[in-house]
This record gives sequence, structure tokens and C-alpha cells, in this order.
Amino acid sequence: MIAMPTAVNVPLRIDEGDVLRVGNTRVTLQAVIADFQRGASPEEIAHHYSALSLSDIYLVVGYYLQNKVEVDTYVQRQRQL
Repeated sequence: MIAMPTAVNVPLRIDEGDVLRVGNTRVTLQAVIADFQRGASPEEIAHHYSALSLSDIYLVVGYYLQNKVEVDTYVQRQRQL
């Protein structure tokens, strides 16, 4: 029998400049989402950003898909800055 999944933390953190970054890397949420919106698969994104693990990319993309309005608003705000 398969075990019930446990809660998984999305690997995002806010740096000192209030920018969302993936895990302990300097890669921004905005960069990952921009690639995804251009049609890049998580595997292609992992190729673009070797500091990111494939599982972290899938978690971030999943977070984006579940919180699209909030993330799109954040990205738009970041572009204006």
C-alpha cells in the first residue's frame, strides 16, 4: 500500500531586498516563472539554472499554478520596480 503524502514545503525564500528566490540559490521566482510562461518544461528550466534541482522546480511551478493571480501580481510589481 502506498503511504499517504506528507505536506511539502515550497522552496521559496524572501531575501533582504524582498525578492523571492528559489531555495538557497540566487535564482528568482520571477525567472523560473518567466521560463515556464515561455513554454519551457521543468527539465528545460533545470538546464537553464543548474543550481536548481528538478524537484524544486516542479514544486515552484506547482505553487505558481495554484496561486497564479498572486504570483502574477508579484511578478508585475517586480517588473515595475
